[in-house]
Amino acid sequence: MNANFNAKNIFSTVKKYAAKDFKHDLIAGIVVGLIALPLAIAFAVASGARPEQGIYTSIIAGLVIGTLSGSRFQIAGPTGAFIVILLGVVNKFGMDGLMVAGCMAGIILLLMGLFRLGSVIKFIPYPVTIGFTSGIGVIIFSGQIKDFLGLKFDHRPSDFIETVELIVREASHGVNMSSVIIGLITLIIFLLWKKYGTSFPPAPIALAGGIVTSVVITYVFKNTLPAPILVGEIPSGLPQFHMLSASFADIKLLIPSAFTIAMLGAIESLLSAVVADGMTGTKHNSNKELVAQGVGNIILPFFGGIPATGAIARTAANIRNGARTRMSSIIHAITLLLILLVAAPYAKFIPVAALATILIMVAYNMAEIPHFVRLLKAPRQDAFVLVATFLLTVFLDLTVAVGGGIVLAAILFIQRVSNLNVTKITEDPDGVGSEGSARMHASLEDYPQIHLYELAGPLFFGVAAELENTIEHRSGELLILRMKHVNHIDASAINTLELIIDKVKKAKGHVFISTLSDTIRKKFEKLGLIDKLGGEYYTPESTTVAIERAKEMIEKRKTAKK
Repeated sequence: MNANFNAKNIFSTVKKYAAKDFKHDLIAGIVVGLIALPLAIAFAVASGARPEQGIYTSIIAGLVIGTLSGSRFQIAGPTGAFIVILLGVVNKFGMDGLMVAGCMAGIILLLMGLFRLGSVIKFIPYPVTIGFTSGIGVIIFSGQIKDFLGLKFDHRPSDFIETVELIVREASHGVNMSSVIIGLITLIIFLLWKKYGTSFPPAPIALAGGIVTSVVITYVFKNTLPAPILVGEIPSGLPQFHMLSASFADIKLLIPSAFTIAMLGAIESLLSAVVADGMTGTKHNSNKELVAQGVGNIILPFFGGIPATGAIARTAANIRNGARTRMSSIIHAITLLLILLVAAPYAKFIPVAALATILIMVAYNMAEIPHFVRLLKAPRQDAFVLVATFLLTVFLDLTVAVGGGIVLAAILFIQRVSNLNVTKITEDPDGVGSEGSARMHASLEDYPQIHLYELAGPLFFGVAAELENTIEHRSGELLILRMKHVNHIDASAINTLELIIDKVKKAKGHVFISTLSDTIRKKFEKLGLIDKLGGEYYTPESTTVAIERAKEMIEKRKTAKK
């Protein structure tokens, strides 16, 4: 009976879905599949992979990541952000190295999700994100000029400067006019469709225009124009499973690339999920999203797929075309699979110049020019982080750029918040706005051996040196450190306090610390700092009591001398 009841429920749910949501998911999935086709091929070719590998990636990512995703509207696949790092891996380690690096990145993403690090990504500063995405846009743009002009290089350039040098050198010997014409017509169609067309994205339409132009040149103007440069044959079969092979030495060398792929994948997939949330009013699960990205990227290399992540533009198109559930991602994958099985023989007519033009537009959008210009007007520290990350991406290395940008932003942030206020109340009765400062100052006028300091702000490694340099002490003097307005302290600051206590004790003085919060008192007790002071007697709840105890100590010294 229970089995029948469950079967009835399942049938009812399927029936309800078919009547209410399937039509919307079907339309959205087919449209996104058509959008994904030229992008998947273009991103794969630009990354140094074969065209079919881009299609394999979109199919498997659509099925696996789309099903497991923390956002029910997410469309995953190869993206422009990966081009720079993937091409670098292929140039250095070959396609086998890329497959291993992709699998390693998947493992890292899976662990990030399992250890609930999804929320950590949001702490990457906005100038760093815009800096490296703008830099990636510039590199992709420069890399596609070669195919737009129909130039031939004897090797793949390894960096931006070499790419520009080769373009200038080869272009001086002439360009392939067929490629230029195809590129220009593709570009015109792309821009006109974007401006005057429907909400349907321009990439598939522009690619179709480029293919038609290529066919016309091939068969009508074959005697006056050179033959267009085409993508070539694409196998029509299903992706084949194959094992990965790599030595331990190779794995060690691939670790930095794997981490960069994982970080970029995490950033872009979570940004895509956030965009989907904003468009639909839903809320994604960031840790579940990272697990989905991890599982997908672990599986992909075994079927010849390149690294994948959430694709913002395709996810937005999915939503705009009426997607209701995760089924739209699965339908998008099935659409690509059917195209691969049926239309693969015709892919040989796809001109490389048309794909290059589409990627040039992708690069332009990635460059985030309006955001970049606006951030240049931001506070100087943010503008500096932006420009530094951008330049490191373009002229050095994406791995260094992301890491360097985050470290630089962190250092500047630490400098900005390192505003520890240390006021010597025995000299400044108006310090730090603590009531009773003037009274405390007056009560210590006859005791020059006692120095009362008011500490305000977070005590952490960024201010530890300032703390030690600010607090003065001489032989026989007593220090009172009032910490009522200190709400955070770390190990570096505690170590600095221990050094100060040791120095004062060696100089035959003593330290009182007053008005500790419960949290900081517990930290002091745990690390033995209160015992170092001499016990609870030296950490009174009231600064007035601390002053009285310090006076008692001075009077006892006077009596002892007599």
